[in-house]
Amino acid sequence: MSNDLDTFSAEPGGRLVTSAAITSAWRAASLPVLLGALCFFSILSSYYMLRPIRAQFAAAAGGSQVMPMLYGVVFVCMLVATPLYGALVSRYPRRVFVPIVYAFFALCLLGLESFFGLGLSTELSAQIFFVWVSVFSLFVVSVFWSCMSDVFSELQAKNWFGMIALGGTAGAIAGPALARAIVQPLGAGALYTVASCALFVALGCLLVLFKWSALDKPLIQQRNSGGIGGSIFAGASAVFANPFLRRMALLMLCADAVGTVLAAILSDYSRVAFPERNSGIRFFATIDLATNCLQLLSQAFLVRWMLHTLGPGKTIAIPNLLSITVLLSLAVLQVPALIAVALVITRGGGYGLVAPARESLFTRVSREARFKAKGFIDTAVWRGGDLLMVSAVAIMVDQGAGIAAFGVFSAVGALVAVLLAWRIEYLLPAQAQLGDDAQQSNLKI
Repeated sequence: MSNDLDTFSAEPGGRLVTSAAITSAWRAASLPVLLGALCFFSILSSYYMLRPIRAQFAAAAGGSQVMPMLYGVVFVCMLVATPLYGALVSRYPRRVFVPIVYAFFALCLLGLESFFGLGLSTELSAQIFFVWVSVFSLFVVSVFWSCMSDVFSELQAKNWFGMIALGGTAGAIAGPALARAIVQPLGAGALYTVASCALFVALGCLLVLFKWSALDKPLIQQRNSGGIGGSIFAGASAVFANPFLRRMALLMLCADAVGTVLAAILSDYSRVAFPERNSGIRFFATIDLATNCLQLLSQAFLVRWMLHTLGPGKTIAIPNLLSITVLLSLAVLQVPALIAVALVITRGGGYGLVAPARESLFTRVSREARFKAKGFIDTAVWRGGDLLMVSAVAIMVDQGAGIAAFGVFSAVGALVAVLLAWRIEYLLPAQAQLGDDAQQSNLKI
């Protein structure tokens, strides 16, 4: 099974040799790829049902002026949760710690409606929900991609991560579409229940994928059947010590300089333009819907070709080049409505092209780096960057900065990302999966 999948598109440029090769590879890949796509569909549909509610809550609570406080709490939560997650990863195999993570968040979702019925103030409810969803989104997505990098090889990732990401994009379109359809007649509580059920579906897909992986790569999976071991703080220390992981963390901060900044100033705009709660939720759901349609197109027609032809580094860099053009146009035109357009285009490219390319790079690192260091980058570094950027936005707003200043600020972040990403794969070992044979306690890549 694995031989067919690994040799698929082995020629330079990803050309398919014969129709028999296509058929053989697809038969070998169909179950794991479809399971991965369905899993990611369920995860992102769950998150994107909640995302418009979070955005409306943040706008109602004060927009960019309260975001530093909100992201400060999120960052502290991440600093507490990341070592706990590291302890789970160190001690238990993935078939144990992955269900713990997903079941915890799914059960929390079922209890949200009852929790908000306790008579909490609107402001406090908004703050609690914003923090919870921010923590939830990072952990469930990070754990998913860590599992994908663990289940698939480097070549499999180049061939199939685009399709798996496409499943997530479909979920990211279904989520806001459901939010738009459900929130008016049934209220936000119905979204919590549907989102929880979607998480349980995702968990079931992951468990089946683990079984497939054990059959597909029995020797590797037997070696990986226990806990990963090592220190619970190994991920954080490796990010600072390892050039590749350090650069991945810096790329995450650059993404914050674009996405988080635009989201913060859009929050201020929406608070004025859409003061009523449900209309605000529909506005943010519309932005997510447009973003994810663009993401779907890029994943369907571009990402696999770009990964094989250009490599992961340039696939990350090119969407950032487009973002520079869009952000500088926003700075010149200074039209508030264009903030939403800029956010759609930059997010669409980021999620559609950058994310699959970024995750494919993690197939070439050790399992400890894959779960711990990547987990640290995807949680603590990301939310630390959010805190840094929304604090910068709040200061700039206090100083009277306008749309032009924010456009230039984000364009600089995108330019730095281009420089960091262009040749990033040269920081990795020449052989795929070299890290699996390295000493895990040293977190080698």
